[in-house]
Amino acid sequence: MINLLRLGFKDFFTAKFITLSILPLFLSICSLAWLTIWGGGEIFDLLSEGAKSSDYAFIDANSTLSSYAIKILNFSATKWIISILFYVLSTFLTIIISIIIALIVAGFLTPVVAKEINKRHYNYVLKSEAGTIRVLKVMMVEIMKFLGILLVCLPLLFVPVLNFFIINVPFFYIYYKLLLIDVGSNTLDSEKFELALLEGGGIKFIVFTLLFYIISLVPLVGLFFQLYFVIVLSHLFFEKETLIKI
Repeated sequence: MINLLRLGFKDFFTAKFITLSILPLFLSICSLAWLTIWGGGEIFDLLSEGAKSSDYAFIDANSTLSSYAIKILNFSATKWIISILFYVLSTFLTIIISIIIALIVAGFLTPVVAKEINKRHYNYVLKSEAGTIRVLKVMMVEIMKFLGILLVCLPLLFVPVLNFFIINVPFFYIYYKLLLIDVGSNTLDSEKFELALLEGGGIKFIVFTLLFYIISLVPLVGLFFQLYFVIVLSHLFFEKETLIKI
């Protein structure tokens, strides 16, 4: 595995791949900046207006509750706490969204990456490629599973400490699955691709994607290296296909 990481670095730090990495990095930074600038003031104003509004039935039922809500929100300390909580949550979600954007952009570049890696190291000829309809169908199934896992995890977000770890479960799942589908469909024969889906890519693939997901949580670092992750995983599958020991 160490050799694959080193080989991936040699390929990544070339003019072609560095240039290709700029696109997912640029788009992800734009989304990161836009979502971060949208600050906690808006959420506070929304809560304050909600407390005053007569459109909320649960507040209208008890005017005392509405009065207390307004008084609490008028404290500067309350606004500060709400802003801090909002920024922490929004920062994490912004990072996740940026990772997904970078992953999607890198996904469009995967055919180019896989072709270049194959040309440089393996010269492997695919007997049959995975069909586009099949790939899209698998993606939709995995996205539905992701939404199901997310719904199951949502109640646990209110549990201190545990919430930080549990929120990563659904997002790691979709990150891992999308990489498996994306890289597998561009490097494996159609039959081997179906087998990889059943096996989950194998232990090495799971370990690699877990490592890459953790790295991706580091702002900017993960965004720039998304293409590097695709390169390493392409090597992993090509090595397995051609039985070449690197």
